[in-house]
Amino acid sequence: MISSYKEITGKYLKGNKKRTVLTLIGIILSVALVSSIGFFLKSMQEAQIQDMKNTYGSWHIAYSKVNDNLITKIKSNPSVLRSGTYAEGKEVNLANNLRGKEVFVTEDGVKLLPYTLKEGRFPEKNTEVVLENWFIYKIKQNAKLGDTIEIADNKYTLVGILNDTYMSQMEGKGDIITINSQVNTSERILLVELYVNKRLGENLKELKKLSDEKLIMENKNLLAMQGEGFPKELLGTLIVIIGIVVVATVAVIYNAFQISVVERIKQFGLLRAVGTTPKQIRKIILREASFLAAIGIPIGLGCGIIALYGIDLAFKVIGKGELVFIDPTITPDVLIISTLVGLLSIYASAMLPAVFAGRISPLVAISSRNSITKEKLMKRKSLIIGKIFGFEGDLASKNIKRNRKRYRTTVFSIVISVTLFIAFKAFMDMSLNVYSEINESDSIHFSVVSNGNANNLENRIVEDINKLPETEISYKQYSTQYFYAAIDKTKELDPIKNIGGVYKDINYEGQNKTLVNASLVVYDENSLEAAKKYLKEGSIDYNNLNNENGVIIIDKNRVYNEKTENNFYGSITSLKAGDEILLQVNEERLNDQKRNVEFGSKDVNQVKILAVLESNPFAFMGYEKDIKIITTEKVAKMLVNKDIKPSALNVRLKDAKLEEQGKKDIESIISASGNLKLINIIDQNRKTKASILMIKILLFGFVIVVSLIGSVNIVNTLTTNLILRKREFAALKCIGLTERGLRKMITLEGMLYGIMGSIYGSVIGSLLSYSMYKGINGVREQSYALPIDSIIIAVAGAMFIGYISVQAPLRKMKKENLIDAVREDF
Repeated sequence: MISSYKEITGKYLKGNKKRTVLTLIGIILSVALVSSIGFFLKSMQEAQIQDMKNTYGSWHIAYSKVNDNLITKIKSNPSVLRSGTYAEGKEVNLANNLRGKEVFVTEDGVKLLPYTLKEGRFPEKNTEVVLENWFIYKIKQNAKLGDTIEIADNKYTLVGILNDTYMSQMEGKGDIITINSQVNTSERILLVELYVNKRLGENLKELKKLSDEKLIMENKNLLAMQGEGFPKELLGTLIVIIGIVVVATVAVIYNAFQISVVERIKQFGLLRAVGTTPKQIRKIILREASFLAAIGIPIGLGCGIIALYGIDLAFKVIGKGELVFIDPTITPDVLIISTLVGLLSIYASAMLPAVFAGRISPLVAISSRNSITKEKLMKRKSLIIGKIFGFEGDLASKNIKRNRKRYRTTVFSIVISVTLFIAFKAFMDMSLNVYSEINESDSIHFSVVSNGNANNLENRIVEDINKLPETEISYKQYSTQYFYAAIDKTKELDPIKNIGGVYKDINYEGQNKTLVNASLVVYDENSLEAAKKYLKEGSIDYNNLNNENGVIIIDKNRVYNEKTENNFYGSITSLKAGDEILLQVNEERLNDQKRNVEFGSKDVNQVKILAVLESNPFAFMGYEKDIKIITTEKVAKMLVNKDIKPSALNVRLKDAKLEEQGKKDIESIISASGNLKLINIIDQNRKTKASILMIKILLFGFVIVVSLIGSVNIVNTLTTNLILRKREFAALKCIGLTERGLRKMITLEGMLYGIMGSIYGSVIGSLLSYSMYKGINGVREQSYALPIDSIIIAVAGAMFIGYISVQAPLRKMKKENLIDAVREDF
């Protein structure tokens, strides 16, 4: 027995478990979307901050030519977290063209510098030293922590080993990091790290007043990641993304409540008829919302956390244990904001249906007249759908609009799902276009390079390295060749014309052509085989390239726009496979000569484009604003009319764990040649891959979560629709509609809902993608392309999910007794 009308809430939720579960799923996924996006963004920010600290240091502001008075002021400032000094000493020459640069640090100062320990600790005495791994190997092979090392007549105890850096190895100069309290104060540099809070910018301005502006330097990259100097152009994009998420959250939950209330109008009418007031009706619905919020929000937050750790696990699996992902960041502010957004969304979503249920007339509600829209006598029929799909199609077309509220709610649900996918997929594509792609260069472990400009990499050395048991594959690297390239004027692109400085109009042999600079790199057979993974169009064949004077172009450039002071990312021409280019050696660049050479005054060769690549298979060594050309050694020799030799050999090991053995074996092979040196790039590439892979996984995680929510949203809405129309379908079967005809009609309804929702969703999603493009374009310019692939996937997905959603309810209804179904009251 019910003692209070409030008890109806619990009885309804228990009595309609499936509908309750579907509503809960909508709430859980909506809260999970908000919280997971918050966690993703927070973790991404923390990862980027850590990356900036590893690359540029943890300091925010640096002072040169400091004195004790300034150091005292800084240390006593309440906004300063920590500070320390360092100084650069003399450069010392060591054996075998090796150089060392003394760096004197303090205990706090070294922690603010961009040094990453591989093992050990930083020095605490002037007799202790920290060196890069490659530098240790050159000074004393097989040296371990605790060993004594002699550098320029000074003996040190090795207490720490740093990760190798590419530039120090190329220059043959390593830092000798130690302690020295006798450094002249005027030579010291004071590094300062501030507390990161809302006053960071103000505190920074105050500290800049303590010294001459010319003697102060800011760590702008780190400050930007921590909120100071954040590009204002990106705020618009973030607002669009957050707006989409909030609207989607409200829409998903609103749909669940709206369908539930509309189909229970008769029940509410009976309650009104026995004396329940509109206020009490509203309380019943809001009480339902409270129960569902109490269950759904905590589970949604838990799902958001699980999604974050799932991304972390995926990162570790893909990285095969070689990459380190920053610890997933669970912060109270994200939990609180997600909870508030969830609560506001639930109550806002429930309020409109609650007001609607409270205002309706009891008589109209009981008779169910509110859910029927009578057709006008001369109303247009669905002739096309009727002719294609027959009577069932005609009936399905009429059914979807018979109940206007249900039609709008269902279509709106699909619109939200399609819009979510298109907008977030477009955001992912644009973001990935800004970041460098992981390519074959990031999987290289060692590079054997020439000292100076001499190319002394003999075939014998290449063969010996390839025979090593640790070697998986090697790629020859050649010096870049530069050309003038004449192309048809029709191959120009408007965005590049607006930038300027890329195209030049010329007349060659009576024809108007466009002159563009070109950078040409030579690929060996292994490199060409690897390039096939990046193929956009055409085909890559070593023999065809040689026989047809063939070339390959890379269809991704980065051009600096002086007008906007931003980089443009994208194609600089519309060249395709089968097009031809005229090339003339650009001696101005090749020999550093500053004179203009008229095109046609030297030998001009015609080459044919046999393939176009999506992006760089290897790190491109030429100019980014040039046409990027790849060809074979034979074709390159013909074009430059001289012999070409490889300048480096890039080696990939079978396993990064073979680093030490591989280093020893390669060093023993190249030691006989005094002009070759080994560059260890394992640490650098591991760091690069970790940063890029993290961004990609987080963005893909975004799209997966959004796709899941969109899919469940459609399933939720369409399934609830069918479950609540059992009596209607039973009545149709009673008057002669066959089981097959009913299945066809309902399936067509689902497909028609999918079509209508997809049309509106595609338009709105495209507009939102353009809004985000404008925001991102303010920071990293790129050409806009309508997200056709996203639209196709979203439309096909909505149609497929619309079809799948109606199958399970249909199977259940097939088993039910028609008489019981017709008599069933809602």
